[in-house]
Amino acid sequence: MPSKDLITAFQESTSQDFFALYTDWHRQMKRQLRPLHLTHPQVQVLAALQALTFEEEEITQVMVAKKANIDPMTASAIITKLAREDLIDRFPGKKKLRTKALRINENGQEQLSQALALLHDFEKDYWKDQNPNRQALIQAVKKDFN
Repeated sequence: MPSKDLITAFQESTSQDFFALYTDWHRQMKRQLRPLHLTHPQVQVLAALQALTFEEEEITQVMVAKKANIDPMTASAIITKLAREDLIDRFPGKKKLRTKALRINENGQEQLSQALALLHDFEKDYWKDQNPNRQALIQAVKKDFN
C-alpha cells in the first residue's frame, strides 16, 4: 500500500496543479467553441490544413496530423468528421492515387476564421482573468518552475 507521504507528494505535485489548470482551461475552451459546433482538436486540424495550403501543393492526412501535432489515427477520425460536416474536401491525390488529398473548403475557412477570432480573445482573457481560483492554479504551476 502506498504511504501517506507518497500520496501527499503526488497530490501536491506540479503534475496535479498542471492537470487542474488544464482541466479548467479545457472546460472554458469547450464552452467557447460550442456555438460553432467545433472541438479544439477540430480547430487544430482545420488550422493545420489551412497553414499547409500556404506551403504545399497537395496535402495528405499524414501531413495534417504532423502539422497539428496529433496522432495520425486521431487525425483520421477528425478529418472524416470534418469532411462529413462539409468543412473540408477529400479527393484522389495526384502524386499517389491511393492517397486522399485534402483541402479546406469555403465553409471550413469561414468556421476556422470564427473559431480563431473566438480563441484569440479567449486566450487573452483566460490568462489575465482575475478569478482567484484560476490565479491560484496558475501561481501553483508557476511556483513549481521557479
